Amino acid sequence: MISLFAEIVRNFLIWCYVLITVPTFGLVAIITKRHNLATIWCKGLLWLLGLRIKVSGLGLPPRGRQYVFFSNHQSQLDIPVLEKVLRDYNIRFLAKKSLFKIPFFGWGIGALGYIPVERDDPREGLKSIIACVESLKKDRISLVIFPEGTRSATGELLPFKIGGFLVPLKAGVAICPLVIIGTRDVLPKGSLWFNLRKRKEIIVTIGPVIEVEGLSLKDKTYLAEEVRKFMEGVLEENKKFVSSVR
Repeated sequence: MISLFAEIVRNFLIWCYVLITVPTFGLVAIITKRHNLATIWCKGLLWLLGLRIKVSGLGLPPRGRQYVFFSNHQSQLDIPVLEKVLRDYNIRFLAKKSLFKIPFFGWGIGALGYIPVERDDPREGLKSIIACVESLKKDRISLVIFPEGTRSATGELLPFKIGGFLVPLKAGVAICPLVIIGTRDVLPKGSLWFNLRKRKEIIVTIGPVIEVEGLSLKDKTYLAEEVRKFMEGVLEENKKFVSSVR
Protein backbone atom coordinates (compact mmCIF):
# COMPACT_ATOMS: atom_id res chain seq x y z
CA MET A 1 0.00 0.00 0.00
CA ILE A 2 1.31 3.47 -0.82
CA SER A 3 0.94 6.58 1.34
CA LEU A 4 -1.42 9.48 0.61
CA PHE A 5 1.59 11.65 -0.28
CA ALA A 6 2.83 9.06 -2.79
CA GLU A 7 -0.66 8.84 -4.29
CA ILE A 8 -0.76 12.64 -4.73
CA VAL A 9 2.66 12.63 -6.40
CA ARG A 10 1.66 9.81 -8.74
CA ASN A 11 -1.55 11.59 -9.72
CA PHE A 12 0.45 14.71 -10.53
CA LEU A 13 2.92 12.73 -12.68
CA ILE A 14 0.12 10.84 -14.44
CA TRP A 15 -1.70 14.02 -15.43
CA CYS A 16 1.56 15.59 -16.59
CA TYR A 17 2.12 12.49 -18.72
CA VAL A 18 -1.39 12.71 -20.20
CA LEU A 19 -1.24 16.45 -20.94
CA ILE A 20 2.21 16.26 -22.51
CA THR A 21 1.95 13.03 -24.48
CA VAL A 22 -1.61 13.10 -25.84
CA PRO A 23 -0.95 15.98 -28.30
CA THR A 24 2.40 14.47 -29.30
CA PHE A 25 1.13 10.92 -29.80
CA GLY A 26 -2.00 12.28 -31.49
CA LEU A 27 0.02 14.13 -34.11
CA VAL A 28 2.36 11.19 -34.69
CA ALA A 29 -0.64 8.85 -35.01
CA ILE A 30 -2.20 11.12 -37.63
CA ILE A 31 1.04 11.12 -39.61
CA THR A 32 2.06 7.47 -39.28
CA LYS A 33 -1.27 5.69 -38.58
CA ARG A 34 0.71 3.08 -36.60
CA HIS A 35 -1.51 1.38 -34.05
CA ASN A 36 1.39 0.30 -31.86
CA LEU A 37 1.57 3.93 -30.73
CA ALA A 38 -1.63 3.33 -28.75
CA THR A 39 -0.09 0.27 -27.09
CA ILE A 40 3.10 2.17 -26.22
CA TRP A 41 1.13 5.06 -24.72
CA CYS A 42 -1.11 2.73 -22.69
CA LYS A 43 1.85 0.74 -21.34
CA GLY A 44 3.46 4.03 -20.23
CA LEU A 45 0.30 5.04 -18.39
CA LEU A 46 -0.05 1.68 -16.65
CA TRP A 47 3.63 1.80 -15.63
CA LEU A 48 3.13 5.21 -14.02
CA LEU A 49 0.06 3.89 -12.24
CA GLY A 50 2.12 1.00 -10.90
CA LEU A 51 -0.63 -1.50 -11.75
CA ARG A 52 -0.02 -5.21 -12.27
CA ILE A 53 -2.21 -7.08 -14.73
CA LYS A 54 -3.03 -10.74 -14.18
CA VAL A 55 -4.63 -12.81 -16.95
CA SER A 56 -6.77 -15.67 -15.60
CA GLY A 57 -9.50 -18.01 -16.75
CA LEU A 58 -8.83 -20.00 -19.92
CA GLY A 59 -5.94 -17.77 -20.99
CA LEU A 60 -5.64 -15.82 -24.21
CA PRO A 61 -7.12 -17.48 -27.31
CA PRO A 62 -4.91 -18.83 -30.11
CA ARG A 63 -3.10 -16.09 -32.02
CA GLY A 64 -3.26 -15.78 -35.78
CA ARG A 65 -7.07 -15.51 -35.84
CA GLN A 66 -9.47 -12.61 -35.70
CA TYR A 67 -11.85 -12.22 -32.77
CA VAL A 68 -14.55 -9.94 -31.51
CA PHE A 69 -13.75 -9.52 -27.82
CA PHE A 70 -16.73 -8.64 -25.63
CA SER A 71 -15.84 -7.07 -22.28
CA ASN A 72 -17.59 -5.54 -19.30
CA HIS A 73 -16.91 -1.82 -18.85
CA GLN A 74 -16.27 -0.18 -15.47
CA SER A 75 -13.59 2.47 -16.05
CA GLN A 76 -11.71 4.51 -18.61
CA LEU A 77 -8.73 2.35 -17.61
CA ASP A 78 -10.36 -0.67 -19.29
CA ILE A 79 -9.02 0.51 -22.65
CA PRO A 80 -5.33 0.83 -21.63
CA VAL A 81 -5.57 -2.53 -19.85
CA LEU A 82 -6.96 -4.28 -22.92
CA GLU A 83 -4.52 -2.51 -25.26
CA LYS A 84 -1.74 -4.15 -23.25
CA VAL A 85 -3.32 -7.57 -22.68
CA LEU A 86 -4.54 -7.97 -26.29
CA ARG A 87 -1.54 -6.33 -27.97
CA ASP A 88 -0.90 -9.42 -30.15
CA TYR A 89 -4.36 -9.34 -31.73
CA ASN A 90 -4.22 -6.02 -33.64
CA ILE A 91 -7.30 -4.75 -31.80
CA ARG A 92 -9.49 -1.71 -32.41
CA PHE A 93 -12.22 -0.30 -30.16
CA LEU A 94 -15.64 1.14 -30.71
CA ALA A 95 -15.65 4.62 -29.15
CA LYS A 96 -18.32 7.23 -28.52
CA LYS A 97 -18.62 9.46 -31.58
CA SER A 98 -18.17 12.69 -29.59
CA LEU A 99 -14.67 11.57 -28.51
CA PHE A 100 -13.44 11.86 -32.10
CA LYS A 101 -14.01 15.64 -31.97
CA ILE A 102 -11.51 16.15 -29.13
CA PRO A 103 -8.37 17.84 -30.54
CA PHE A 104 -5.34 15.54 -30.90
CA PHE A 105 -6.88 12.70 -28.85
CA GLY A 106 -9.93 12.25 -31.06
CA TRP A 107 -8.00 12.89 -34.24
CA GLY A 108 -5.41 10.34 -33.12
CA ILE A 109 -7.83 7.51 -32.35
CA GLY A 110 -9.58 8.18 -35.65
CA ALA A 111 -6.28 7.86 -37.50
CA LEU A 112 -5.53 4.60 -35.67
CA GLY A 113 -8.75 3.00 -36.87
CA TYR A 114 -10.99 3.21 -33.82
CA ILE A 115 -14.62 3.11 -34.92
CA PRO A 116 -17.09 5.84 -33.88
CA VAL A 117 -20.49 4.79 -32.56
CA GLU A 118 -23.59 6.85 -31.79
CA ARG A 119 -25.54 5.03 -29.07
CA ASP A 120 -28.75 7.05 -29.22
CA ASP A 121 -29.41 7.00 -32.98
CA PRO A 122 -30.43 3.60 -34.43
CA ARG A 123 -29.49 4.62 -37.99
CA GLU A 124 -26.04 5.75 -36.88
CA GLY A 125 -25.75 2.54 -34.88
CA LEU A 126 -26.38 0.52 -38.04
CA LYS A 127 -23.64 2.49 -39.82
CA SER A 128 -21.27 1.61 -36.99
CA ILE A 129 -22.09 -2.10 -37.34
CA ILE A 130 -21.42 -1.93 -41.09
CA ALA A 131 -18.13 -0.09 -40.45
CA CYS A 132 -17.10 -2.77 -37.96
CA VAL A 133 -17.84 -5.58 -40.38
CA GLU A 134 -15.95 -3.84 -43.18
CA SER A 135 -12.91 -3.27 -40.96
CA LEU A 136 -12.88 -6.90 -39.84
CA LYS A 137 -13.02 -8.13 -43.43
CA LYS A 138 -10.68 -5.57 -45.01
CA ASP A 139 -8.09 -4.71 -42.36
CA ARG A 140 -7.72 -8.13 -40.66
CA ILE A 141 -8.13 -6.60 -37.22
CA SER A 142 -9.78 -7.88 -34.07
CA LEU A 143 -12.40 -5.76 -32.38
CA VAL A 144 -13.26 -4.94 -28.77
CA ILE A 145 -16.90 -4.18 -27.95
CA PHE A 146 -18.36 -3.14 -24.60
CA PRO A 147 -21.91 -4.50 -24.91
CA GLU A 148 -23.13 -2.41 -21.96
CA GLY A 149 -22.50 0.67 -24.10
CA THR A 150 -21.21 2.73 -21.19
CA ARG A 151 -19.30 2.37 -17.92
CA SER A 152 -21.05 0.87 -14.93
CA ALA A 153 -20.95 3.23 -11.95
CA THR A 154 -21.74 0.46 -9.45
CA GLY A 155 -19.77 -2.44 -10.88
CA GLU A 156 -22.99 -4.33 -11.62
CA LEU A 157 -23.42 -5.52 -15.19
CA LEU A 158 -25.70 -3.16 -17.13
CA PRO A 159 -28.24 -4.26 -19.75
CA PHE A 160 -26.63 -5.26 -23.06
CA LYS A 161 -27.12 -3.52 -26.37
CA ILE A 162 -27.36 -6.64 -28.50
CA GLY A 163 -26.80 -4.87 -31.84
CA GLY A 164 -23.07 -5.37 -31.37
CA PHE A 165 -23.55 -9.14 -31.56
CA LEU A 166 -24.51 -8.75 -35.22
CA VAL A 167 -20.89 -7.82 -35.96
CA PRO A 168 -19.28 -11.28 -35.45
CA LEU A 169 -22.26 -12.94 -37.14
CA LYS A 170 -22.02 -10.73 -40.24
CA ALA A 171 -18.23 -10.91 -40.39
CA GLY A 172 -17.98 -14.62 -39.57
CA VAL A 173 -15.51 -13.94 -36.74
CA ALA A 174 -15.33 -15.90 -33.48
CA ILE A 175 -16.26 -14.31 -30.15
CA CYS A 176 -14.09 -14.24 -27.04
CA PRO A 177 -15.73 -12.88 -23.85
CA LEU A 178 -13.66 -11.45 -21.02
CA VAL A 179 -14.13 -9.72 -17.69
CA ILE A 180 -12.03 -6.92 -16.19
CA ILE A 181 -11.95 -6.61 -12.41
CA GLY A 182 -10.25 -3.82 -10.47
CA THR A 183 -10.20 -0.82 -12.80
CA ARG A 184 -13.28 0.68 -11.16
CA ASP A 185 -11.48 0.66 -7.79
CA VAL A 186 -8.69 2.76 -9.29
CA LEU A 187 -10.69 5.14 -11.51
CA PRO A 188 -14.47 4.96 -11.07
CA LYS A 189 -16.88 6.57 -13.51
CA GLY A 190 -16.97 10.35 -13.17
CA SER A 191 -13.67 10.59 -11.26
CA LEU A 192 -10.39 12.23 -12.30
CA TRP A 193 -8.49 10.94 -9.27
CA PHE A 194 -6.56 7.68 -9.44
CA ASN A 195 -7.16 5.76 -6.19
CA LEU A 196 -3.82 4.01 -6.06
CA ARG A 197 -4.03 3.02 -2.40
CA LYS A 198 -7.08 0.82 -3.03
CA ARG A 199 -5.76 -1.69 -5.54
CA LYS A 200 -2.52 -2.65 -7.29
CA GLU A 201 -3.65 -5.63 -9.39
CA ILE A 202 -6.11 -5.73 -12.28
CA ILE A 203 -7.50 -9.14 -13.22
CA VAL A 204 -8.59 -9.96 -16.77
CA THR A 205 -10.49 -13.26 -16.94
CA ILE A 206 -10.70 -14.81 -20.41
CA GLY A 207 -13.68 -16.92 -21.35
CA PRO A 208 -14.19 -19.67 -23.93
CA VAL A 209 -14.07 -18.86 -27.63
CA ILE A 210 -17.54 -19.01 -29.18
CA GLU A 211 -17.60 -19.99 -32.84
CA VAL A 212 -20.27 -18.41 -35.05
CA GLU A 213 -20.04 -20.78 -37.99
CA GLY A 214 -23.49 -22.14 -38.79
CA LEU A 215 -25.29 -19.38 -36.86
CA SER A 216 -27.65 -16.83 -38.40
CA LEU A 217 -28.35 -13.19 -37.55
CA LYS A 218 -31.27 -14.39 -35.45
CA ASP A 219 -28.77 -15.92 -33.02
CA LYS A 220 -27.57 -12.54 -31.75
CA THR A 221 -29.75 -12.90 -28.64
CA TYR A 222 -28.32 -16.36 -27.94
CA LEU A 223 -24.77 -15.00 -28.22
CA ALA A 224 -25.60 -12.09 -25.92
CA GLU A 225 -27.02 -14.49 -23.34
CA GLU A 226 -23.93 -16.73 -23.47
CA VAL A 227 -21.56 -13.79 -23.05
CA ARG A 228 -23.63 -12.31 -20.25
CA LYS A 229 -23.82 -15.66 -18.44
CA PHE A 230 -20.02 -15.88 -18.46
CA MET A 231 -19.54 -12.29 -17.27
CA GLU A 232 -22.09 -12.60 -14.47
CA GLY A 233 -20.47 -15.82 -13.28
CA VAL A 234 -17.01 -14.23 -13.05
CA LEU A 235 -18.31 -11.10 -11.32
CA GLU A 236 -20.24 -13.21 -8.81
CA GLU A 237 -17.17 -15.30 -8.05
CA ASN A 238 -15.19 -12.12 -7.45
CA LYS A 239 -17.84 -10.90 -4.99
CA LYS A 240 -17.62 -14.17 -3.06
CA PHE A 241 -13.82 -13.96 -2.96
CA VAL A 242 -13.83 -10.35 -1.71
CA SER A 243 -16.44 -11.20 0.91
CA SER A 244 -14.46 -14.22 2.15
CA VAL A 245 -11.24 -12.14 2.41
CA ARG A 246 -13.02 -9.48 4.41
